Amino acid sequence: MNDLQARKKELLLESELNRQLLRLEADHLRVRVQQYQRASDWIETGWKWAAPVAGFLFARQISAKAAWLSKGSALFTLARRLWAAWRSSGRTSQESNEGGPATSGPERL
Repeated sequence: MNDLQARKKELLLESELNRQLLRLEADHLRVRVQQYQRASDWIETGWKWAAPVAGFLFARQISAKAAWLSKGSALFTLARRLWAAWRSSGRTSQESNEGGPATSGPERL
């Protein structure tokens, strides 16, 4: 009977050691989870600051390219108008040299 009681006592001690090990591992896991939560909070806070700054820098870079595009568009419009004016002035001078009407457009009856 003494062997059975000794074995029972041994099993109870082993069981208590396993419970303490489980508690220790659970505490270690809680610490790790808290570390990851803090890291994710830091990343989230950093993202909240970094995204607008990156957007501002990106917008500045795009606006510089967009400025060239708008200037080029304005120059194209101006060149097209000057070309149209030059072509119409050439027709007017040719028609006046030939004795035709000085203005272009439909004739009125």
